[in-house]
Amino acid sequence: MDWSIEHKKILAQTPVFQLEEVSLIQNADRKPVALPYYRIHTRSWVNVFALTKDSKAILVRQPRVGMMQMTLEVPGGGIDTDEDPAAAAARELEEETGYRAGSLEFVGVVSPNPAIMTNRLHMFLARDCYMPPDRQHFPDLTERIEVRTLSLAELDATIKEGGIHNALAALTILMSRRFLLND
Repeated sequence: MDWSIEHKKILAQTPVFQLEEVSLIQNADRKPVALPYYRIHTRSWVNVFALTKDSKAILVRQPRVGMMQMTLEVPGGGIDTDEDPAAAAARELEEETGYRAGSLEFVGVVSPNPAIMTNRLHMFLARDCYMPPDRQHFPDLTERIEVRTLSLAELDATIKEGGIHNALAALTILMSRRFLLND
């Protein structure tokens, strides 16, 4: 990229993100880029497409303020400071659903919206998930999560009917299904 940040100003700071105004310069001639840009700086996330030992998808249903409605999604959440994405995926799966993964595979990483966001989404496939006797299901205080399990046929029908609203959850499912086809 031929641009560098010349100046950054924080316009808003919240517990979840900060809104920045960024002034850029062109590296070749050090001239300023005409307009300021605005971006959201937030921590990176993980999403987990989780399957039980009998190949049922483990999903979470929860309210989302952006759409002001309930959404059906894959488990996921923010990566803590200095936390490995795979460790965050295992932690989020157990926190949100109570399930632990028998195995966890890295599926891919994407930029949720590189035009205005600085973070990444790390996607994982969790197989052979089980409910441990010492279950650790501790959603965050603000989370109202219902755990759902669907067969893969039910999941496909739900997706086809528009039942998965979160684009990043849908992408995680799609990317993970590639790995299932190769088995």
